[in-house]
Amino acid sequence: MYEQFGFTRAASGEQSLTLFIPDNTVDATQYTRGGVCHIQAISIVSDFQHLVNPGSTDWDPATALPMRRTAHPNGYLYVYSFATPLPDGWYQYLYLVSFEDTTVRMVGDPCTKYGGDSQDRSAFVVGGSPVHPEPIANRLASPDLIIYELMIDDFTKEYRGTRPPIDAIQDKLDLVQALGINAIEFMPWIAWPDDASFSWGYNPAYFFSVESSYVGDPANPLDRLSRLAALITECHRRNIHVLLDIVLQHALQGANTNGFPYYWFWQTPTDSPFVGQFEPAGDFGMLPLDYTNACTQQFVTDVCKYWLTRFKLDGFRFDQVTGYDNPQFPTKGAPALIADLKAYNSSRNWQNISLILEDDWGFQVIADANFMQPTGAWFDVFRSYPFDIFNGYAVKGGITASYMRVLNSALDFNAPICPTIYLENHDHATITYELGSRDRWFKAQPYMIALATCSGAVLLHNGQEWGQLEDLWEDDSNAPPQFKRVQSRPLTWEERDDSIGQSLTGLYSFLMGLRAAHPALRSPNFYPDYYDSSWTSFSPDGYGIDESLQVAIYHRWSGGDLYMVVLNFSDSVQYVNVPLPQNGVWTDLLNSNAAFNVQNYGLYNYAVSSNWGAILHLGS
Repeated sequence: MYEQFGFTRAASGEQSLTLFIPDNTVDATQYTRGGVCHIQAISIVSDFQHLVNPGSTDWDPATALPMRRTAHPNGYLYVYSFATPLPDGWYQYLYLVSFEDTTVRMVGDPCTKYGGDSQDRSAFVVGGSPVHPEPIANRLASPDLIIYELMIDDFTKEYRGTRPPIDAIQDKLDLVQALGINAIEFMPWIAWPDDASFSWGYNPAYFFSVESSYVGDPANPLDRLSRLAALITECHRRNIHVLLDIVLQHALQGANTNGFPYYWFWQTPTDSPFVGQFEPAGDFGMLPLDYTNACTQQFVTDVCKYWLTRFKLDGFRFDQVTGYDNPQFPTKGAPALIADLKAYNSSRNWQNISLILEDDWGFQVIADANFMQPTGAWFDVFRSYPFDIFNGYAVKGGITASYMRVLNSALDFNAPICPTIYLENHDHATITYELGSRDRWFKAQPYMIALATCSGAVLLHNGQEWGQLEDLWEDDSNAPPQFKRVQSRPLTWEERDDSIGQSLTGLYSFLMGLRAAHPALRSPNFYPDYYDSSWTSFSPDGYGIDESLQVAIYHRWSGGDLYMVVLNFSDSVQYVNVPLPQNGVWTDLLNSNAAFNVQNYGLYNYAVSSNWGAILHLGS
């Protein structure tokens, strides 16, 4: 429903602007918490007033265009119909809202599809290039995805010049694709208020709009959404899935009414039914969205449907779901959103739309995901366990038997729900920083091999492929400005071509290629399944972790396709007995495809290089 509001142009040519305000005195189901908006009148101030009323002055409240209030089953509509259609052009506007207590505010359009050039103006386009992205030809299920997390501004800042960042991304798609990825997860492109000079996108305000700084080109203002459509089409032609990191737990209030419009359309903004505490969770100084109210639930669901439908997206990563998953309301918030989107996708015969949660950073994510039934969930312990070792927090200074539970990443997830595993993401310092320098990148090699051989979707963070060095404070609430987490960190593309960058990108490309070529490495099958964390050496059958050697051994398979993975986390060559479930010719995929004719169910005194490993394979 909400996607239909804002500027519309009928097939017959009529143009109009429509604003919807829910009201529980009209429809009691719209909200239980919240009050009456007390709007007396709404008009439009804009840069097209002179076109509608010749002789009037643009942006002049005295000649604002009055909107007509009409009935709606769930509240009220405020409508302005253009007597004469506007010619092709780029148009900006704000709603001038008069309240019963004589307060007057200028507020943006909550359903605008375009952000204006400044001052949080809303906008629309008449004419311009069509917005028709192509769908992907073969959409894969979540466990088969190898995802590249991309921050649009940082990714392009070093080389884009004056071009819109969205355009510049295409310059580097060959390099990204060469890593073996088949999906890009874009950090949020949904528009935030203009008073934020830089943003990661986790402070949204205009949920149907692309951030103007990402797509705006003063020389060609009409082609904005078409730029995003062109990028999506190019990704899809390469069989790269497009996922959007979307923030639905909170919205930015903004200052002087320039934030989330559905907050400022109430005479007393805190009476807005769209905002309020649904589940106790951090809101980072923003407005939590109140999912106890049906209007909020529908608004958010319509936002997701809009991006899926108009832009042919292949899925979402839902940020901070802990903030809208309340056990007291099991049929509201995130569980309802996931169920609604699944039903919507099914009704359109869309297969394998990824719905991936960011939830608890510990093992609680498994129970939460099993309840909400997404396609996947971020499994942060896959990152945090090695990071604790890198930065000296590990009790024994290295891997222990408990790491086997981390490696068995799919354990207890109800299939087909799968974890998303990663060693690095935007929320934390980079691997090379935790290791102490880029020169120590080799210490991460066994963890990289684990990433390629454990269950779930895999995610690589932009810059990880060449070991970009970035420090992010886990808690920056009292940090000086230079250590705040949300700041510009342009990718240092020249590092991709130095000796370390070439080694790292080559290894990631090789490992992701192995993963793509061997489906068993993506399967949930893992042995040892349940492992005794009190053991300090290999299990009686030779699997698990030897803490003194700093070696892990585990088995992966699919049907008759068998793999044995050996990881050496130590700084020395280790000689281990590797159990093998079948005799035959086993090939070490990680070490020049060395072949071994196994006759007695194992390789004995097998040498594993320091900070390295082996992937032994016996095909069916």
